[in-house]
Amino acid sequence: MTSPLAQVLAEARTKGIKLDDYPGPAPADSEAAFQLQCEAARLTGWRQTGWKIGCTSQMAQKMLRTDGPFPGPVYAERTVEDGGRVSFFGKALRLVEPEVAFTMSRVLPPIGRDRTAEEVIAAVGSVHLSLELVNRRLPGGLEDGNTWNIADGGCNDAFVLGPANDVLPAGRYAGLELTVTKNDEVVSTGVGANALGGPDIALTWLSNYLNAHGLMLNPRDVITTGVVTGLIYVEAGDEIISTCAELGEVSAIYG
Repeated sequence: MTSPLAQVLAEARTKGIKLDDYPGPAPADSEAAFQLQCEAARLTGWRQTGWKIGCTSQMAQKMLRTDGPFPGPVYAERTVEDGGRVSFFGKALRLVEPEVAFTMSRVLPPIGRDRTAEEVIAAVGSVHLSLELVNRRLPGGLEDGNTWNIADGGCNDAFVLGPANDVLPAGRYAGLELTVTKNDEVVSTGVGANALGGPDIALTWLSNYLNAHGLMLNPRDVITTGVVTGLIYVEAGDEIISTCAELGEVSAIYG
């Protein structure tokens, strides 16, 4: 039987609307919220191309009043090419998160134990800069109930993937330095270590989390590993560019 809550969440995403009221009681815990997220993802009818990882930074965890990360789906229908225009609807939060992303080259099925970062990075085909547009389709802001944020697809809205780069060894990602400009003005900087100690560590967390839930990372999956700079608020027409010496740049125009 289809959950009415999942149906409402799926429709809010595909129709690009912000709900005036909560569609029912909040999920009891993060596990219930993730199951609701997965059901809503199926009901969208959209093509999931990978995952985002939310709350990998202490800044984000403090904002959302939680103490750990969570996953969310990324869809082809809301993925924009590098340098393209990312649309948003009128009531959207319009927060951009500059991140580091990975494209997988092989499957990582459950093996009866947690994998190490070295094992997970060995299954990666390329590494990229990325931009995630964050939005909450439920009432209120990001701080208003984190189980709802998880259920609402981890608050993912849209995604931009930068050019592919050679994979760095595990342990090299914490020191990556990102600089972000908005309309040619530097607005934020950050380091890879802000994402759970490093994007490679965040990716490893996701792989093990999915395995524990009977899921897995697959070839061509794209995973964006959480904000490493400040959150960037955008208005229509703003251009965001994120750069990194090792990974090049990624850009998008919003609105």
